[in-house]
Amino acid sequence: MTMTLARRGLLATALTSAVVLRHPLAQAPIILRAAHTNAVGEVQDEGLKVMDRRLRELTNGRAGLQIFPNGQLGNELPMIEGVALGTVDIAVPSHAALANFVREFQLFDMPFLVRDYAHLDRIAVSPVMDDLATASKARNFRLLGLYSSGIRHIMTRDAVGSMADLRGKKIRVQQNPAHLAAFQAFGANATPLAYGELYGAIQTGVVDGAEAAYTNYVGQKFYEVAKNWAPIGWLALTAPVIMSERKAASLPPDIQAALLQSAMESAVWERNLVVQGEAQLHAQVVAAGVNITNPDRAPFQAAALPLYDRFLSSEADKRRLGLIRASATV
Repeated sequence: MTMTLARRGLLATALTSAVVLRHPLAQAPIILRAAHTNAVGEVQDEGLKVMDRRLRELTNGRAGLQIFPNGQLGNELPMIEGVALGTVDIAVPSHAALANFVREFQLFDMPFLVRDYAHLDRIAVSPVMDDLATASKARNFRLLGLYSSGIRHIMTRDAVGSMADLRGKKIRVQQNPAHLAAFQAFGANATPLAYGELYGAIQTGVVDGAEAAYTNYVGQKFYEVAKNWAPIGWLALTAPVIMSERKAASLPPDIQAALLQSAMESAVWERNLVVQGEAQLHAQVVAAGVNITNPDRAPFQAAALPLYDRFLSSEADKRRLGLIRASATV
């Protein structure tokens, strides 16, 4: 039986406590380049800052992170490729982008799969994560933890009061087949586009809107160009913390253990930050004069149901889906 990520975190604690640091001043610190696409101060940026501080504490300064925010080392797909190639040490992409490399993460792309933030916390320490860690390792990625990017809604130039209002609208989605299929099922003209191009694309009318969470709707000031907000909670977007398996394996065992522990602890902290900040972010949206609609979710949920059979066809997919659905009612 494989260990859950939470149990691995406990083992990492024991390892980092047990290892005797040899000649701490004899070698330069190991500084790992950590990349993400959030703005400075957004949740993933803050999570990595916590991971960096904790890593330095656990290793007595022998290891730490150099954080590159806001897509400085590339948008999500190039960032993941950088991890695979060794030009980026650690990355925090969306699971939707990572699914292009580790297909099993497509499970998290199923609309309305995650009931709420408490459900997401249970998933993050469940055996499902062990399966995803194993699948990641087979593709040369080590899964260190699971950040949250918030529950996703719809931001648009024109108001969306019902699913019918999406018909024919160009809605930016991530470069992911399940997201494309979801918004096509909702009636939209789903349009893949790199995240770094989104603000300008909405501003100029290249797209009519996009799906987003409160965190990036406010953090990237999308409300300036997409003044309509339809909270439907279609997806809980997660952000796996990953690094190259080869790079991780090349590090001293105590550094590897400290990396896992610091990532796990920062992931718990970061997911809590998302939850705690959402009420404040909603208040900022209201203060910005955004038009908030409340479409009926039922038609969206009904339109999304066929995607489960289409994208989760293997027995392993269905087993993981069953575990996630069972954890919704714990």
